[in-house]
Amino acid sequence: MFKSAKTINAKLLYLIVPAVLIASMVESFVDSYLDFEEEQTMVSEQWQNLATTQANVVSGYLWNFDLEAIESHLGSLVEFSEVYSAEVYDEKDNLIAKKEAADNTLQSRRSYTLDIIYEDPFVNRKIGKFILVVAYTDISTKLWNNFIEEIPESIILVFGLSGVLFFATRRYLIKPIQDLGQGFASFDKKELRHKIPVKSEDEVGDLIEGYNRMIDKLEQHEKQQLIYVQGLEAANRAKTYFLANMSHELRTPLNAIIGFSEMIKYEMLGKIGEPRYKAYAEDIYSSGSLLLEIINDILDMSKIEAGELSLVEEVVDINEAASACLKIVNNRAERNQITLKSNISPDCPYLLGDNTRLRQLLLNLLSNAVKFTPEGGEVLLSAWLNEKTQIVISVEDNGIGIPEEKVQEVLKPFIQVDSHLTRQHEGTGLGLPLSKTLMELHEGELILESKFDKGTKVTLVFPSKRTDLSVKKQAN
Repeated sequence: MFKSAKTINAKLLYLIVPAVLIASMVESFVDSYLDFEEEQTMVSEQWQNLATTQANVVSGYLWNFDLEAIESHLGSLVEFSEVYSAEVYDEKDNLIAKKEAADNTLQSRRSYTLDIIYEDPFVNRKIGKFILVVAYTDISTKLWNNFIEEIPESIILVFGLSGVLFFATRRYLIKPIQDLGQGFASFDKKELRHKIPVKSEDEVGDLIEGYNRMIDKLEQHEKQQLIYVQGLEAANRAKTYFLANMSHELRTPLNAIIGFSEMIKYEMLGKIGEPRYKAYAEDIYSSGSLLLEIINDILDMSKIEAGELSLVEEVVDINEAASACLKIVNNRAERNQITLKSNISPDCPYLLGDNTRLRQLLLNLLSNAVKFTPEGGEVLLSAWLNEKTQIVISVEDNGIGIPEEKVQEVLKPFIQVDSHLTRQHEGTGLGLPLSKTLMELHEGELILESKFDKGTKVTLVFPSKRTDLSVKKQAN
């Protein structure tokens, strides 16, 4: 019967017929439910009225504290077959009297609680509480009993139609969709990825065919991507190999250039007759030093990319490292008429980290600050221990700053802010990215804050586990 149906709409049409039969049964249940609900509402109102009446009767007994009358009245109430218990409490919720039915096997109960109000021309106040517990049968129980008593033969019909509905839906709708879902679920497991056989000519079949075409295109794309990635990896290995081999070739002549130019600059072997030669020697020395610094930064970055840069853990004196770095950049600062200031907290503890890399960090930040601060500016190096026992170091200047939209870009390798002010200075754009990576190796954080034409502040926050308080105490 179902083989002639080639669309989901046609298959659903076949399923509607038994669904209508089930719906008719549901309708009978709904009608019964509405009838029982109306009956239950009426019964509840009757019990509520009875409880209210009894609370009014008990109010006079309780006002006179006639315990015998209260117990006698409660006893008469529990004689009703549907009353389970009756209780009276005073205004402080103390139990005054309680009566229970002799047959207390009732399973379903409902409780009605009312305030006992005593009223007369002179008094109108709450003097206690009355609780009436009665038999209660909920709607679901009544419906079930009605179903058992009136239509037991409908059980077979319901199960039969449900079986037809289940197997038909599973065969023509659920199973193909499950196959498609399993196909999508295998995307993250290439070895299990497979095409799904098309077993139907309806919309689900069209969907499965589309999925199979997608698998073909995806496999083609993965092959192309693999070739591309292999090419990138080969190029990256070649770059790393080239930089490693060129480091010695570049550093050896550079060291000679720097060393001999320094000898000429300071006239170690005798006076230079022509003053211009001395100026040229100074230019050679400064240019060679700058080139060596750039090469070292590039080599460090290549080591980081290759995962070959590691830390040499030791106990580092922050004050000593900061002082050494300030001395190195002091000459450049004096030439540019820039004021260097230091604010190292006296209680700043020692740091567990790499002393060489920490100095490299501070030199990068201080050099950048001096480089991009105009004459008459100021650079401040600070260090302290915050409330989380983390060592914090900051380098702040009032230089040219960085536009807000460029702050995140300058933390990427080889990126420089496109400004005529920054283009006046040499560099590869590796200072901040290298510093950020060195902080990550220390499991710390580099925070860059800057405003254009206002200045820049770089904050280094080291994790608390790198704070060595014990060493500092011994040193003090």
